[in-house]
Amino acid sequence: MNIIPQLKELAERYDVEEMDKLVEGLSSKELEEYKEEIIGAYDMIYSYGVYDLDCDKVSNPEDFIFYLLGIIDSIQRFFPDQQYHQEKGYCYQNLAERAEAYEDKLRYIQEAIHIYYLAPQTTDVQMCMVRALTDKMVITQQFTTENFTELLYYFRPVLNDATFIRALIHLCFRIRSLPFAQNNYWHLRLLREFEGAMYLLAEKKPLVYLDWAETYHYILFHDSPEIDAAYKAQMVDLAASLLQPLESYHTEDPELLNRLGKAFADTARRLQENDLKLAYYWISVEFFTKGHEQQPAAWTFPVYATNSLLDIAQIYHEQGAYEKVINTFEHGLQLFSQVCQHEEDFQLNLYWGDFLLKYTELAYDFKSPSINALAEEKLQRAAMLGKNYYAHPYLSMARLAIKSGDKEKCVNILLQCKEAIHSTGYTAYDLAEALRDEDFREVWDQLQ
Repeated sequence: MNIIPQLKELAERYDVEEMDKLVEGLSSKELEEYKEEIIGAYDMIYSYGVYDLDCDKVSNPEDFIFYLLGIIDSIQRFFPDQQYHQEKGYCYQNLAERAEAYEDKLRYIQEAIHIYYLAPQTTDVQMCMVRALTDKMVITQQFTTENFTELLYYFRPVLNDATFIRALIHLCFRIRSLPFAQNNYWHLRLLREFEGAMYLLAEKKPLVYLDWAETYHYILFHDSPEIDAAYKAQMVDLAASLLQPLESYHTEDPELLNRLGKAFADTARRLQENDLKLAYYWISVEFFTKGHEQQPAAWTFPVYATNSLLDIAQIYHEQGAYEKVINTFEHGLQLFSQVCQHEEDFQLNLYWGDFLLKYTELAYDFKSPSINALAEEKLQRAAMLGKNYYAHPYLSMARLAIKSGDKEKCVNILLQCKEAIHSTGYTAYDLAEALRDEDFREVWDQLQ
C-alpha cells in the first residue's frame, strides 16, 4: 500500500488526527519503509503552524501551541528515536510569553529550560538556552549576578559559531533595554566577550565583519529609544571600522555584492565626516557596479548605485564642487544605459527619470533643456510602462514642469494623472499627494 498521496493530502489539510489514524494502522515494516515520508508530513504541518503562529494568524495562540506540541508527540510516539528539543523548547517559550498568570509564565519557561538542559549541547541549543534564561530573568525580575553567570556559561560557547552573530548582538542589546540598574554593565560585559571572539573569528572569516555591521545598521534603522544618540554615533563609527577590511573584498556572488554595497552605503549615510562619507559611498558604487556586471539585465544594481551617486552629488553640491556634481551624474547615466533592454523596465525608467530630475536641479537649477527633455522622456516611458497604475511618473514630470517655470504644463500633467489613474478603476484618486506637496503650492487651487 502506497500511503504517500494520502499523507500529502492530510498534511495539506493540517489533519493531524486522521494522519495519526493512518500511521497507527501501519505494520512495523511499513512504518520503517515510510518513515522519512511520515516524519516529513508531520514536520510540514508543524513548520507551517509555526509560521502562522509567528505571523499572528491563529485565533487562540495558547491552544494552537499545544496543537503544535501534539504534532511532536505524534512523531515521537511512532518514532521514539526522533529528538525535537528545540521545537519543544520553542513551544514552551511561546507559552511563557503569552501566558497571563505569573505562575504559568514561570512554569512554562522552566519547562523550556529543562528541555534545553537535557538536549545535546549544540550551539543551536545553547543559543536557545541563552534566550530562555533571559526570558526567565524578565519574568522573575531577578537580574542577579548568579543568573547572569549561568547565562554566560551558555553564551560563551555560542561565540565560536559565526552563524549566531546577529542573534548574539540582539541579545546584548536586549539586555541593555531591560529595566534594571546594571543593564548597561551587563550589556557591555556580554558585548566585550562577543567582540573579542568575533575579531578572532574574522581573521579566518572576514565576512564576520559584514554580518556584524549589518546587524548594527538594523538596530540603528529601528531607532530604539533605549539607545542614546552618543551610543548610536559609536555604533556608526564601529560599523565603519568593521567594514574597512572589506573595502577590496573580491566576490562574484551578486547577493554578496549587494550586501557589501548596501553596508557601505548605509554606513556612509550615517557618517558625519564628509571625506569618509564620500569614500564609503564610492565603495558602495563599486560593489553595486560589480553586481550589475554579474546580472546585466537587472534594474536593481544600477538603481542602488545611482542612489549612492545621488547622495554623493548632494555633498559635492553643498561644497560648491559643480564639476564633480556633473561628473557624478554622468557616471550614473552610464550605469543606467548599460542595463540590457532598459526600454522595457518600468522601475528602471522611473528611477532614471528621477535621477535626471535631480541632475538638472543640482547642476543647472532646472535650466538645462537637454537634460529636462531626457528626464521627461524617461518619465513618460515609465508612465506608459506603468499602465496608469502609478502616479509617481506624473508627479515627477509635473515637478519638472513647475520647477522649470511652466505652471500651466504642470497643472495639465497633474490633471492628466488624475484622469489616467481614475480610468484604471481608482475612482477615489484625488491628487492628495500633490495637494500635500509644497512644490505644487502655487497651483493647488487649480487642482481642486
